[in-house]
Amino acid sequence: MHPIAFSIGSIDIHWYGILMACTLVSAYLIASHFCKRKGISQESLDKLFFSTAVAAIVGGRLGVVVVNLDYYIANPWDIVGRGGMASHGAIAAAMLLGIFTVRREKLSYWEIADVAAPIIPVAHIFIRTGNFLNGELYGPPTDLPWGVQFPHLPGPVHPVQLYEAAASLIILPFAWQWAKNPRYPGYAFWRVMLAQSIVRFFLDSIRQHSELIGPFVLTQIIALGICIIAIPAMVILSRRHT
Repeated sequence: MHPIAFSIGSIDIHWYGILMACTLVSAYLIASHFCKRKGISQESLDKLFFSTAVAAIVGGRLGVVVVNLDYYIANPWDIVGRGGMASHGAIAAAMLLGIFTVRREKLSYWEIADVAAPIIPVAHIFIRTGNFLNGELYGPPTDLPWGVQFPHLPGPVHPVQLYEAAASLIILPFAWQWAKNPRYPGYAFWRVMLAQSIVRFFLDSIRQHSELIGPFVLTQIIALGICIIAIPAMVILSRRHT
């Protein structure tokens, strides 16, 4: 594996950037499909998608910067010159901006959240594949036959990136079905968030390069927090729509 897909003259085209572009294209196609099912206009979709995509990219990048603040204070150019995205930051930024953009378009917030539900596992599949090709976010050393030897490591390690991509691939058909036939607004979104957060909680416990905060790493704490919010949210929404 190698982070650079190909070069055009002196310009290197990175796999991570290609896969990020695949994420955005896939997200637009998925959103378009479900917006048509819900009778949401193309104009509203385009407005929502553009603003949400920008928010997700900025939020994802800020998530990385905040977690590694000391480094980026010392190397401010790397805020834009270095790769890396935080999925929790991307989702949080998209949700916050969505409050305003959805209201402006006079749409239901949770119905739009359901439209976005299948996008979440798709994004994880592409981005974690990019992390794998970058040789980052791997797990501990292993002698198992599927251990991966990255060029900069002394021995094979658990490909945690691919574990999460595989888990997201399993979640995707459920997310699609939940979004296709939601029992109430928010039904698909909260189930996907809960499923992805459970996966993150367990896999991030073996991911390398993460500093412990007590017995957990930061992303585990965030994932646990999402689970604590998602379960009562599903119960409340279900009761409101029965």
